[in-house]
Amino acid sequence: MMIMGKGLWYTRRLGKPQPLCNLRSEWYDWFLQDVDEYEVKQGFIALWSLGGAGFILKSPKSTIYIDPYCGGALKNEKTTTLRMIPLPFNASDVKKIDATVISHEDPDHLNEDFIFPISKNTDSLFIGPPSVTNLLKSWKIAENRIVSLKEHQEKKIKDIHIIAFPSNDPIPKTANTYIFEIDNIRIFHAGDSLWSDEFFKISQKYKIDIALISLGVNPPGIKYYNTPGEILQIASDLQTKMVIPMHWDLWSFAIDNPRLVEYEAKSRNMKIKVVVLRIGQRFTYPTI
Repeated sequence: MMIMGKGLWYTRRLGKPQPLCNLRSEWYDWFLQDVDEYEVKQGFIALWSLGGAGFILKSPKSTIYIDPYCGGALKNEKTTTLRMIPLPFNASDVKKIDATVISHEDPDHLNEDFIFPISKNTDSLFIGPPSVTNLLKSWKIAENRIVSLKEHQEKKIKDIHIIAFPSNDPIPKTANTYIFEIDNIRIFHAGDSLWSDEFFKISQKYKIDIALISLGVNPPGIKYYNTPGEILQIASDLQTKMVIPMHWDLWSFAIDNPRLVEYEAKSRNMKIKVVVLRIGQRFTYPTI
């Protein structure tokens, strides 16, 4: 069942996209060159961390960007939340992209600084839950490039099969988690989801090889991210072989140590491999 959240960002941005930050990367073009020139062999996938919940997933035939954030600090009436990591690329320089997959409408997942250059310069499809696709339509993104996925709906992008699942995220109006299936490899992206009994249900139908799960320090009175123990509970319910903590590096208030997930897994004698990726790092699976 799709959980309807508060949708505060949805209401604020419907027909009114956030002003662009227009930040410029100091990494020049080496990162995008690495992504574009790297050849993925049949039976393998490559995954690059963009920081936060962002990744680039590359298969032998496809390149998909997941929750890419090219913006800066986020401000509201009371506070300014600082971006703590560099920008690894300029969105206007992206050329090789088949689809942008978005878990929910919060601005560090659905990001105008990425969406508008990509919609102008590439033929990328934009895939997300209904609140995301409604926002994109209200921003005048061409409707033939927008794919709305509700839970358990699917979309094939060349050799990548994308399946949407429910998310336990109380902040956005709607949110998805996803399985990305390439040949016999399945990657689960949890977005900002907290624990849900849906995860065990997923494991009864799909064998998950890699789970990408949010980690972060929560401010008093608010629950945004998972603790190391909660990440391992989700990974255990998914019955995954491997977990990659994400989102621990992006925001000033939420910085956490992903090695704590690795330490806790070892202390519990859990047979789950924890892989820590810093921004810009590439991970190939199966491991070469």
